[in-house]
Amino acid sequence: MTYSHQPRPRCSWNKRSCPNGTTYEVSSKGDKRFSAFYAIMHDGRSIEQHYQCDVKGYCPGGTNWKLGKGRPPLDTSFNLYEAYKNLWRIWCRLNPAPIEELKSILMSRQVYVLTDCFAHTEINQARALSELINEEYPLPVSM
Repeated sequence: MTYSHQPRPRCSWNKRSCPNGTTYEVSSKGDKRFSAFYAIMHDGRSIEQHYQCDVKGYCPGGTNWKLGKGRPPLDTSFNLYEAYKNLWRIWCRLNPAPIEELKSILMSRQVYVLTDCFAHTEINQARALSELINEEYPLPVSM
């Protein structure tokens, strides 16, 4: 008997979408549920507010995300991207239904590239979500 080993699809990310529909936009211009401005944490603040205010240190516990936007963190002794990704990790654990629905959308469309058209750096939700899907919420093997 011969067994066929189907590789598990892996998710990746890009800053820009492709015109042929082979990407899925996870910003406020696409699926808003996965925008850092719309993804709400346990305390009622968005991921963007947590990142700019708390992680970057410009207004801890606050909501004025504009204070930190485009500026470096006040404390540079830690990995900024990993802190951002951890916010998404927490959000995914608090909101398992949307992440499972995202996986279903990707599988049904056979699209495995997440995009964030507003991304100007490597710190963006498309990257964080694609890595979390691969590491903690893997896509099922195609049948």
